Amino acid sequence: MTAAAGHRPLPHTADTRIQAWAPTVGECIAQAVLGMAESFLDLDGAAVIGERDLDVEPGEPQDQLVAVLDEVIYLMDTTGQIPIRAEAEHGRHGLRLHLAMADVTAVSQTGAVPKAVALHQLTFEHHADRWTCTATLDV
Repeated sequence: MTAAAGHRPLPHTADTRIQAWAPTVGECIAQAVLGMAESFLDLDGAAVIGERDLDVEPGEPQDQLVAVLDEVIYLMDTTGQIPIRAEAEHGRHGLRLHLAMADVTAVSQTGAVPKAVALHQLTFEHHADRWTCTATLDV
């Protein structure tokens, strides 16, 4: 992991597992959102059809991560949209994620669709100048 921010899939026997890293909690969560989307969709060439802001409740980073990933799964199920870009904004009222959304039916599915975030083996840690989070997605 040499990039300042990024994400990658991790091996898992039955579900989907992702890891993300970034200099701030918010950016790490934004990377996890993209990692989740890329875990089951080919987002290359996906067109932005709208934008959405998610205000993240104050709390522990792990709780924020679960809340955001669950909200993205809910949005996918109810609106048929998936984030293809995610940016974190840290303001005086807390964390806000700005998401560029694509139509989930307009991109190729490459894996199993996540249904929920598992709390088992969920991590969110700070080391030196980087936050790292790991989540397992039930499929």
